[in-house]
Amino acid sequence: MYKRILVALDGSLSASLALEEALKLAQAVDAMLMVACVVSHDLCRQVPGMIGEAGSRPGAQGQLDHARDLCAGGGVRCITQIIDAHGASIPGALMQAAQAFEADLIVMGAHGPRGVRRHLIGSVAETVLRSSHVPVLTVRDDQCDDQHDAALAL
Repeated sequence: MYKRILVALDGSLSASLALEEALKLAQAVDAMLMVACVVSHDLCRQVPGMIGEAGSRPGAQGQLDHARDLCAGGGVRCITQIIDAHGASIPGALMQAAQAFEADLIVMGAHGPRGVRRHLIGSVAETVLRSSHVPVLTVRDDQCDDQHDAALAL
């Protein structure tokens, strides 16, 4: 089964839920987690809020510290990493990290831009799903859908 699982965090609720699922899976199969946050200063300037609080190095470190504590509390081996995209795509940076870690599964939250913005730039999860050479588990935040539906109703 899975032995090395990469979990992508971005400060969103769906990413937190993805971490919870990855922890459960890692406990069940005795896998090691790599919990990663991608820092992309270009994306933070272009699309505020898309990458969440983890878009900056201090925000990313806070996310990773919390994840490390959760892993330790759950008896799961983990390493954490801040990945600087250096202007490259976030999905590309995640898949490169997964390859370097020799991950056999990527776990991430599924959320992202909607409407016109989604058609123009897509979502990180969607791009990873289409391009990854290893299985990808996505975890959705149903609350995000409810908020979007409520906004449409207004």
